[in-house]
Parts: sequence; structure tokens; C-alpha cells
Amino acid sequence: MVLTKLKKILFISLVGFLILSTGYTQEPPQSPAKLKVDKQMLKNFVKSMLIPGWGQLENGNKVRGILYVTAEIAGIYGYKTNYQAGADKESEFKLFGDEHWDYTTWSFSDNGETACGNLRTHGMQTYIDSDNIIRPIKDHHFYENISKYPEFVCGWDDIAQKDDEDLTPNKLAYIEMRTLSNELYRNAQLAGTLIMVNHLISAFDAALGTDMTSFESTSFDGKFYINPLNVSRGITMEVTF
Repeated sequence: MVLTKLKKILFISLVGFLILSTGYTQEPPQSPAKLKVDKQMLKNFVKSMLIPGWGQLENGNKVRGILYVTAEIAGIYGYKTNYQAGADKESEFKLFGDEHWDYTTWSFSDNGETACGNLRTHGMQTYIDSDNIIRPIKDHHFYENISKYPEFVCGWDDIAQKDDEDLTPNKLAYIEMRTLSNELYRNAQLAGTLIMVNHLISAFDAALGTDMTSFESTSFDGKFYINPLNVSRGITMEVTF
């Protein structure tokens, strides 16, 4: 899943680079003047990859640099606040589930094929503790199962108030807390993705904005071309002296 998201980010970055490049790309001239490229372009690329806006500030683009830095700070803040809020809400719904859902009560209704009067479709992993008592393994699947599937509904302590949709007030409150926690985690994940994209866009922007050419003569008229699809002639300059 992580690799898939990284591939998407790299794809988006490449598309952005190509779009940005179209503003500079035309048909290359037949005999372009030789171009001397210094290392500043790479330096600014690396600087903005590490700290968005750093390369722009090196180029003298203070406004753009500040914008990238601001986006970085906002992304980090969004990630940290959403992740922490999601973790807090996760602890809250787990404590609520531990308090209001009971394995022993539920297990009396389980005959292996049905439970709580419903067809059994999911397992409940258990272990035997030091007192020789069977207890559920409270992993991710446990907290998901008690909120999603009707076969676990009679484990809730307010089962007498169950409605036709196999919901009880406590189960509904639990679902709302768990849903909010997942939404906060997704927001944090989105903020993390935007942070990575901001690094990439800032790096390409810093590189393309670098004054990286030098000539022996300063009396010339020329055009600058970038073609990222051509490895050997990706950067060319048409110069008239």
C-alpha cells in the first residue's frame, strides 16, 4: 500500500514536471550553441528537496520560498494534530468497547455456525490466560468486528435495546468514535502525502528557476529549451551573437 502511494506521488510529480516544462519546451534548434551548466541547479534542487523553499531563497525568489516554507509548516502541523487526535480517539473507542462489550456474554450465543442468532462469518481469536480463562485477543480485527458484524451484537451490554439493524445505543456510539478516529488518521495520511509532494514540487521549481548558464560573450540573443523526454539533448540553448 505504501509503495502504491509512493508510485502515485512520483507519477504526479513527473506529470507536474512535464506540465511545468511545456512552458519552456519548443522544437530544439538544429545547431544550438554549446551550453555550460554549473552545479547550482543541482544544489538548489537538493536544498528544496530537503527544505522546501530553500532553493527558491537561494535564487532570490523570496515570495515563492516563503510560500513553500509555509506549506511545509502547515503540512507538518496538519499531520501532527490529526494523527494525535486520531490516536486519542482510538484509545477512547477501545476503552469504551472494553467496558461495554463482553466476550463471555457473547460466547454463550456462539455455536460455531451462528452467533447472536446470525450466521457466523468471522472468527474471534482467543487465548487462555494464567487463570485458565478464555479471553479474546484484542487486536485490530477484534475492535473492527464488534462494530461491523451482526453476529457480535449480543456482546454489547445494552443488547435489550437492539433495533432491527442490529444496532444498540452503545454500539452506535462506538461506531461513531471509531469512524472519527479513522477519518483523523486519513487526514494525517493526506497531510503526510502533501508534505512529500511539496518537497518534490519545490525541488523542481528551484532547479528550473536557477540561472545556470554562462557564456564567454554577454552579447547574445537566445532562447532556452527544456525537453525532459530527451535524455541526450534535454536542455539546449539557441543563441544569436
